[in-house]
Amino acid sequence: MSTVMLRSVFLYLCLMLFSWFSLSPARVYAEERIVVDLARYDVPISTGFSGSNLLLFGAAPGDGDILVKLRGPAQNYLVLEKKRFAGLWLNGERTRIDSAPAFFHIFTSGDEGDDWLSSFEKARNDFSLNDLRINVSPAKSQFYSYSKSQKFRDAFIRRQRNLGLYGERPKSIDKLGNNLFRVLLTLPAGLPTGTYIIETFLVSEGKVLSAQATPLFVRRSGSGAVVFNFAEQFSFLYGFCAVVLALAAGFLANRLFVWR
Repeated sequence: MSTVMLRSVFLYLCLMLFSWFSLSPARVYAEERIVVDLARYDVPISTGFSGSNLLLFGAAPGDGDILVKLRGPAQNYLVLEKKRFAGLWLNGERTRIDSAPAFFHIFTSGDEGDDWLSSFEKARNDFSLNDLRINVSPAKSQFYSYSKSQKFRDAFIRRQRNLGLYGERPKSIDKLGNNLFRVLLTLPAGLPTGTYIIETFLVSEGKVLSAQATPLFVRRSGSGAVVFNFAEQFSFLYGFCAVVLALAAGFLANRLFVWR
């Protein structure tokens, strides 16, 4: 066999091995890819909005668990500590909560107490309220200890849970036949507007195998949207009109009382 043929055979074998090692992970990933879709991608909020339900459905290969994380836009908050003084409740220290999600819900197909998800994945991906990263800083230039920061953080999360803006719902994802699943996302009445991100994860043996992110748009609609946009863009004129309307209403009420 000539040197040229040996070189050609060697190059052919190298190319075959390179193709096998480079394409095998992609092939495995494609087999474990999760596919998700929404019934609708926008939630209009009108004056009489009292909450809404949104259906998310998809398909996932294998017998892994499904986790859905619904996260709202980031906002800044001011938390006040209440103190009792002489039988009265007064405002105490002020604390800033920077860039916390306005809405945060976790939906899972597994139970909360099961070991289907490792603690490392929980902490890395904010898969629980305990692992949710929230930046707590004092309103004034002073230092907070870790225990005091945790105190304000827990109070903030507790308030958000009471309002229905934060929550965890284990075993809320229904797994159907042929690797299909679905979950009903419940949105409360006080839903903040903005762009939401729905992240769906396929988990097996404590590891995330596949993930997909889906946007959800929450917007104002109807007459409430017109008034809100006018107040945002022309705040002075909006305040002036509100004062004029209040004076006109008082004058008309007074005239009606005098006529009677």
